[in-house]
Amino acid sequence: MRKWNVGVLSLGLLPFLLAPAGDRDEKKFAELEGTWTIVKMEVAGKSLLEKDEKWKLIIKDGKVTTDARDAPKEGKELAKYLDPNKNPKTVTIPYEGKLVFYGIYEVKGDELRVCGDGVDTAQEKKPEGRRPREFDSNKGLLLVFKRDKK
Repeated sequence: MRKWNVGVLSLGLLPFLLAPAGDRDEKKFAELEGTWTIVKMEVAGKSLLEKDEKWKLIIKDGKVTTDARDAPKEGKELAKYLDPNKNPKTVTIPYEGKLVFYGIYEVKGDELRVCGDGVDTAQEKKPEGRRPREFDSNKGLLLVFKRDKK
């Protein structure tokens, strides 16, 4: 099982939330604006969250910040990592070295779900095949966020 660094994960895996600046459809991505609290982070049905761990993502004006442990405090520009035209919507994010996160995401009401896997692109001949097709922790890392009420 891969060990995940929550701080790096929270900012390194979340640039998928908005389209590139030149292609940004404000109405389409307005649903992502706000403060989101992690409620689930698991792999193979096992929680990676510590008891009472509830870090937040704050998405505003094309930037994401987080209060997760070990995360940088400056906001990170969200740029070029998603394809909202696929079904399910996809996210592909360079993570570290030749490790790339291949994932999917969706927003339903006040819930944001992300599921994906880190793939060593130097070793894997068909990394796209590792992208999950469903939101299941047996298919990859599953993250679930709930939107905070204003």
